[in-house]
Amino acid sequence: MRFSRKCIAAAAFASSFAAGGALGRSGNVALAADTPLAPENDASTATAPPPADQSPFGEKYYPAITPTRRRPLMQLLDRNGLADGLEDARINIFGYVQGSFEANFMDPAEDINAGRVFDFEQNSQFLFNQFNLAGERTVVADGDQWDIGGRVEMIVGEDARFLHANGLGDSQDFFNGPDVQFDLLQAYVDIAVPVGTGLRVRAGKFLFFKQVDPNASVFYTHSYTFGAALPYTLTGASALYNLNDHWSVEAGINRGGDQALTDDNGMISLHGRVRHVVDDRTSYALMGIVGPEAPGEKAWGATFDFVISHKQSDQLTLLGDVVFGFQPDAPKPTFSGGTTTASWYGAAGYAVYRINDTYSLGGRAEWYRDSGGFTTGVDQNLFGLTGGVTITPFPHHEVGSNLKVRPELRYDYSTEDFFDGLTKQNQVTFAVDVIFNF
Repeated sequence: MRFSRKCIAAAAFASSFAAGGALGRSGNVALAADTPLAPENDASTATAPPPADQSPFGEKYYPAITPTRRRPLMQLLDRNGLADGLEDARINIFGYVQGSFEANFMDPAEDINAGRVFDFEQNSQFLFNQFNLAGERTVVADGDQWDIGGRVEMIVGEDARFLHANGLGDSQDFFNGPDVQFDLLQAYVDIAVPVGTGLRVRAGKFLFFKQVDPNASVFYTHSYTFGAALPYTLTGASALYNLNDHWSVEAGINRGGDQALTDDNGMISLHGRVRHVVDDRTSYALMGIVGPEAPGEKAWGATFDFVISHKQSDQLTLLGDVVFGFQPDAPKPTFSGGTTTASWYGAAGYAVYRINDTYSLGGRAEWYRDSGGFTTGVDQNLFGLTGGVTITPFPHHEVGSNLKVRPELRYDYSTEDFFDGLTKQNQVTFAVDVIFNF
């Protein structure tokens, strides 16, 4: 990914604290499938699934489940006689809305939760995180016929400030524009090519490495390996091929992580992933992006991510994530400038225990090393512990089952003075978010 704007801005933000400065607040399963055994191919049940079932690897690895049962929006369309025709054409319209509250017990300077993602500036505050709306026509890549589809997805909310790709809506961001912003998150075309077992070619702007949909995440807050290590979107082309029922490969070219209509160094990057579904309980994947990711530089860097999911029992699901990246000639996160060879790596482990249809417990332990400070603005080791509950208060109600409430408690520790304006080595936060899927 191109860290230029985000990393340099974070470094400037941190330096302003150190100097005493302050800144104000401003698809269907057939399409998503890698293999017939893939977890995202499981049809949604009448009750809301626990977080680990929303995506094969939690907050990493797009795609997530595309709804296979009618959510409220399609139910509303059904009352007007439209839903059956749309579903027969494999067209689905759906979305979600998310809001949250978070408090930092350290009461940090400028309400900044250092190292965080969408909750970067949230202390004793409510956020309107996301209103998401997506329209999708899924393709069937079975090797027998040509097919065409695609997806358009947009977000309105405070999270959009962190999602803009270069050249598309980036005149506004965290530092510029209103708190609530618009982002065209995805806009791509899918073509199914009748070759072998079926080749799916995707072109446009798309998610690849990680999820923005909060349903895919175990918690409201995200891990360091999520926020710091990988880009949100790619703009380019990508081809997915299922070798058999257990192995799939995908590869393509892109303009660089989080680059859209403008490219900050005019160079092409390569992306790819391999996934193995061992059985209906265990799967893993290795994905990566390789290319010149520093602004204005030609030196090639790379980031690789390994994710694994194992369903120990019908109640307990375990998730793992290991990331490693490096970038030669990376800009130093200091006002003095200069470049360095930066590297970043870390791991996160999750456990999700489903008590019943109403309650699921979640735990996360993580470690992240930012050598050179390229991804967080400080050369440091970061550690985090998070525990929380996912509550589906009306699991058997046709509409109410789409509502989720997720309280959590999180502790972060750094080997350097990273938190509270570069004055403390730890922070403790409590957060709760509410999600309604429609």
